[in-house]
Amino acid sequence: MSRGLAISWTIGLGLFTGALVGTIVPAETGTQEVRQMAGFTLVFTPALYAAITSRWSYWRRTNTYIRFAVYQLSLLPAAYVLVRVAGFVFGSAGTLGRVAEWVAAVVAFGVATWVTFYGGADRAWEELIDRTEIEW
Repeated sequence: MSRGLAISWTIGLGLFTGALVGTIVPAETGTQEVRQMAGFTLVFTPALYAAITSRWSYWRRTNTYIRFAVYQLSLLPAAYVLVRVAGFVFGSAGTLGRVAEWVAAVVAFGVATWVTFYGGADRAWEELIDRTEIEW
């Protein structure tokens, strides 16, 4: 495993995740949105480093850019849907609503991490092939 390469991917994914989730979770001011992006980046980057280094052979087995695309395509809808549902159920104003949206963002990160690093995408792909009988 190349630590430099793992750190590079971690920084890229961490910045992407922090920026994306920080903008999806509602903020009242621009300053609050920047703080959210920085906070999510600081929370998710170490978790991503742990996932990348512990699953390095899995990460490198498929083209890493495809894994990056899988991460993006799983994080974006999961974050958007979960944060919006949390905002709808708990209200987007008030402490409870903000906490629920943050928890929803963390759950969306967990979903994207599972799909990308722990076989979720592979299972979905196998299920699609089995159901559609595609010769791959």
